[in-house]
Amino acid sequence: MPCGHRDPDRLCSLPAFPGFPAGIRRAAVGEGGGHGGRPGGGRPGGSGWDRGGPAGLQARVRPGHSLGPPAALQRSRSRRRGLLRRDSGPWALGREAAMNFSEVFKLSSLLSKFSPDGKYLASCVQYRLVVRDVNTLQILQLYTCLDQIQHIEWSADSLFILCAMYKRGLVQVWSLEQPDWHCKIDEGSAGLVASCWSPDGRHILNTTEFHLRITVWSLCTKSISYIKYPKACQQGITFTRDGRYMALAERRDCKDYISIFVCSDWQLLRHFETDTQDLVGIEWAPNGCVLAVWDTCLEYKILLYSLDGRLLSTYCAYEWSLGIKSVAWSPSSQFLAVGSYDGKVRILNHVTWKMITEFEHPVTINNPKIIVYREAEKSPKLGLGGLPFPPPRAVARPLSTMETKYEIASLPVSLQTLKPVTDRANPRIGVGMLAFSPDNYYLATRNAPI
Repeated sequence: MPCGHRDPDRLCSLPAFPGFPAGIRRAAVGEGGGHGGRPGGGRPGGSGWDRGGPAGLQARVRPGHSLGPPAALQRSRSRRRGLLRRDSGPWALGREAAMNFSEVFKLSSLLSKFSPDGKYLASCVQYRLVVRDVNTLQILQLYTCLDQIQHIEWSADSLFILCAMYKRGLVQVWSLEQPDWHCKIDEGSAGLVASCWSPDGRHILNTTEFHLRITVWSLCTKSISYIKYPKACQQGITFTRDGRYMALAERRDCKDYISIFVCSDWQLLRHFETDTQDLVGIEWAPNGCVLAVWDTCLEYKILLYSLDGRLLSTYCAYEWSLGIKSVAWSPSSQFLAVGSYDGKVRILNHVTWKMITEFEHPVTINNPKIIVYREAEKSPKLGLGGLPFPPPRAVARPLSTMETKYEIASLPVSLQTLKPVTDRANPRIGVGMLAFSPDNYYLATRNAPI
């Protein structure tokens, strides 16, 4: 059972924050502004949990300062004329459509993410966080963190953005609606290796160094909760689509376990052992009724568990070879796609959990039912009547740019492949990416060698 302890020295100073869910705190950061509040009290939680005031969670308010939304966020909601048209089928490019590119923006460590609602774009330049409007690319907010940012993540409602600085064990949270509101979480000597939002966007889950525990910080109630024994694996935390439950992979006494928590109060709902040697990933079905658990790549095994911990089925395609590399549920929860190191994708059905079909990734494509599009270059049509000859250098450079088009390739088509380096760790083999279309009709895959 997960267990925790209370630290009486952990304090929180967050003044009231109206307009948010019950109990959330309001604060602002300003030069020379002190901070007020009260020590965070707590109440004991169940199933080995403990609650108390969060340590290192700080905020300040500038006296007499109003926290109304900034003028930059009161932007026009008018939409530009679209370049897409839809007659009766899927979306298609209109005649006036064109692909335009913006100016180049600075970026550090490829840290750039769109907000879930698609209205904002966040990017990082060392210790600065830049938030832009997606339509105009104008800078809406510019935040300065305490150190170089190593991870950013939007809350599900796009109201907050999290910035993690793993080297210093710090997490800073910024609000778009209230730019002067600022929250800082300091994990102290425990360190920090991972940080993420809960589905409600009001809790932050921090994983300490060596995966000793996960700390759940609440922005609403000032409380903290601890989960011990999280497993260091590829995908050890997963939430149901409705945000009600969280499944966590754990490792105790050289055995794998799964704990299921209720996200509303973080109480333990189920705790059970899994029949795996070295669990590497878990994934909820979109309907939240089945949990897929797959074993290490050294053994091909995927297990299906119900919400109450019952083992529904186990599937194994082969033995004595590298096994599962990727797993993906269909949006309807009817199909489970399993990508393997043998370069095949196997589809399981939700009734018997048996394989109904498999897809290969052949190097040579000669099936007449398959259409292959090849990207080709074409020169733009130029009118030479009004151009001097020879053209000046300023004109000659744009004339050398090439346009591209897609042509239907004649079969058979041979694809270029990369020979994997087998004498190194993690060779480029196997199906590492699976993605279903929202309508449940199509499946996109990517095989590493191709």
